[in-house]
Order: sequence, then C-alpha cells, then structure tokens
Amino acid sequence: MDYNNTNLAYDLSRFDMSGREQREEQRKKDAEARKIRMAPQLSVSKSGSKLLVLATAVAVFAALFAVNYYNAKNDDAARMVSKQQAILAAAQEDNALLQSKLDSKVNIGFIEKYATETLGMTKVGAQQKRYISVNTESLIETAPDDSKGFLGSIKKGFGDFLEYIGF
Repeated sequence: MDYNNTNLAYDLSRFDMSGREQREEQRKKDAEARKIRMAPQLSVSKSGSKLLVLATAVAVFAALFAVNYYNAKNDDAARMVSKQQAILAAAQEDNALLQSKLDSKVNIGFIEKYATETLGMTKVGAQQKRYISVNTESLIETAPDDSKGFLGSIKKGFGDFLEYIGF
C-alpha cells in the first residue's frame, strides 16, 4: 500500500527543522531548570589551618584521657569501699559471736560453776545458816567524842560546814 505524501502538513513537519530545534532547546532548558543546584563543597582540611586541626585533636584526646582517669579513680575508690564494707560485716559478725559468749559467761550458772570448780567454793547449805534476832527498838548508839580541846572543836566545826555545803 502506497501512502499519499502529497499532504502539505506532512511535508512541513517532515522537512521543517526549525521547530524541532526549538523544541530540543526548550527540552534542554526545562531539564536544566529541574536540576538541583548544589553549593560547591569545601574540604574541611582545606578550610582550616593544620595547627587548628592538631590543637582540636589534642584537646579531644586530653578530654578523653581525663574522663578515663577520673573513672578509674572512682572505680578504685568504690572497690576500696566495698572491701572495707566486707571487713566491717565480718567484724560485726565476730562482735555478735563474742557478745553472745560474754552473755553466756555472765549468767549465774557459769559463775556458780567457776566458783565451785576453779575456786573450790561450796554453796551454803541449810545447816550453815543461823538466824539471829536482835532487839533494836531501844538501842541508840553514840559516837565517842573526839573533840581534843579547842582545836578539835574548830576542826569538827569546819568539817560540819564542809559537809553542809556538799563537800
């Protein structure tokens, strides 16, 4: 089948290159406009001086060293505290044991056993007890008078005065 190529529109679109070039240019412009423009990247090493980079690295290293040092000191102190707490707990257990032994030795049974076995003492029996009745209703005792004259009476008066004020 043969096509009829005598149509004027066909002839213009096929041979007219000026429209095609304009469309190509417009497509390129649209594609260029759609592209995201990035700012030129600056290298970090080129933006600062080498001395500043070195000083920053040294400062970071010093900070890390200080943190590590203080953490080690805190760890050592915590370890020493836990060790001392363990020693304290053991000493408290020993104290409780010794206190219970002391309490058992202070009771009357231990004292009686020590008196009979070690000291050779015996317990008082009923036959060894004597009861004495004393009539003290009319009994008055007086101390002998030691007032050896005038100086004795002054001495006694001074002693009474000291006793009165609380010495």
